[in-house]
This record gives sequence, C-alpha cells and structure tokens, in this order.
Amino acid sequence: MHAATLEIVWRNPNPPQHRKRWELLERNSGGAHYLIQEFFSNRRGAISIWVPTSRLDVVPGGRAA
Repeated sequence: MHAATLEIVWRNPNPPQHRKRWELLERNSGGAHYLIQEFFSNRRGAISIWVPTSRLDVVPGGRAA
C-alpha cells in the first residue's frame, strides 16, 4: 500500500489583492446604510473599478432575535 504525497505544482507569483471599502449612503435616526465595494483590476492595470458587492444596513437597538 502506497501513501499519497502532496506537492505544490503551481503557485501564483502575483496573487490577487482584495481591497474593500464601505461607502456611507445614508445616515439618519433609523440607522445607517452602507454600500460595500471591492476593487477589481486586470493584470496590466488598464481596467480598474470599484464593484458593489453587498449592502449593509446598521440599525440601532439591542440584539436581534
């Protein structure tokens, strides 16, 4: 019986970097609304854009049930 061995055969020399930002959309007595964006660019940097990935609503109060 032979034991399997693991070996790394490829490693990305330029791993992707993840940059995120939160953009405040609205703040009022009912809470705050944020748009969460992630930065994407191609390898040569010719195209670089912030892409909305999700939205976060922060509301005042205690623990949610």
